[in-house]
Amino acid sequence: MNWINILHFYQPPTSSKEQIDEVVKSSYQPWVDFLNKYKKVKITVNFTGCLTQKLFSLNYKKLLKDFAKIAKRKQIEFLESAAFHPILPLLPEKEIIKQIKINNKINKLHFGKIYKPKGFFLPEMAVSDKVLKIIKKLGYKYIILDEISVKDSDKNKFNNNIKYKTKNNLEVIFRNRKISQTFVPETVINLLEKNNGWLNAPAWSQSVKSQQTGSTQRDGANALDPTIITATDGELYGHKYWNWYPDYSYLAKNKNITTLTASEYLKILKNTQVVSIRDSSWESTEKELKNKIPFALWNHPKNKIHKKLWQFANFVLELNYKNQKDPNHFASRLHLENGLVSCSFWWASSKNFKEMFSPIAWDPSMVEKGAQELLNSVRSLEKINSQDKLFAEKLFSEIRNLVWEKHWNNK
Repeated sequence: MNWINILHFYQPPTSSKEQIDEVVKSSYQPWVDFLNKYKKVKITVNFTGCLTQKLFSLNYKKLLKDFAKIAKRKQIEFLESAAFHPILPLLPEKEIIKQIKINNKINKLHFGKIYKPKGFFLPEMAVSDKVLKIIKKLGYKYIILDEISVKDSDKNKFNNNIKYKTKNNLEVIFRNRKISQTFVPETVINLLEKNNGWLNAPAWSQSVKSQQTGSTQRDGANALDPTIITATDGELYGHKYWNWYPDYSYLAKNKNITTLTASEYLKILKNTQVVSIRDSSWESTEKELKNKIPFALWNHPKNKIHKKLWQFANFVLELNYKNQKDPNHFASRLHLENGLVSCSFWWASSKNFKEMFSPIAWDPSMVEKGAQELLNSVRSLEKINSQDKLFAEKLFSEIRNLVWEKHWNNK
């Protein structure tokens, strides 16, 4: 069995020192210790630039150097991303490009020459044609997407032995959503230990019929040469699943499984096939896509707070670009980047994740914090007129009122 494990390391740029210290202790340092102990284990990793910068500023320089050393041993392959974790399809092209270039600059500075990403990890795997074109234009070779991103007409073509490409010739690696939403090491162990692995896969696997008929459908992979592709937040290891080490250690010593980086996996694929990609994210549901709401958690048409947040964000974006010669533009830009992070929009969604044993996505303080960053971006500009500043104050007040009215009325 081949396992391609893709990890996304990210913490909001507004995270406190205490929050970063906790996630370093629970997840990042244990990952370094684990990979130093098991030198045959390989993973593919994305460090969001804002996290890399935060780790450096909090004096975790050795931790960053340790990850770079492990990458030099070819245990880690780095992926590119957007520096401040925005939902890229919802941004203008120039901002998408800027965020990607900032991400590259930060990570090259702190990881060194080993940081040469060929692949791209989209924040929340939020994808659109516009974003695909930009990533291709910037020279990246492949992207990671959720299975749901494939248009229905191509659904029956999934096969882990095929190299998929978009219409603009970007290679695509599709993560298995159902496995990725479990505690992955435990699931992989279960697959290995059951008779013939995939033939006795758990209930969530759709592979049983295809394997019994000799098919090589994506959900089950080839019964003779199974491949598992998972992509999750890296912090799940240690920060959520605190006791991950024993299961992963078992797999590291198991001769029946081989871990590969994303590029290594792509190299062994001989046959290629073009697939059509639809606007979506790794949280999208078929119902949402059918209703043409691909980014419901961050921009739902019926969510009044989302509408106001994006009105505010777009206003501040335009103002910031128009005033690049302002003497305080740098500070304004930093606040803008903090205000564009996906988190404040996500926490305004109110989506109930009970099926995933997670809380409702609602936190008025986080929403207000994001709006406050946008307001601070406008307040920082010295040369803009009072009308623009007053309009920003008005939008912030409207968002704040909507947030707390919703919160207290639902109590």
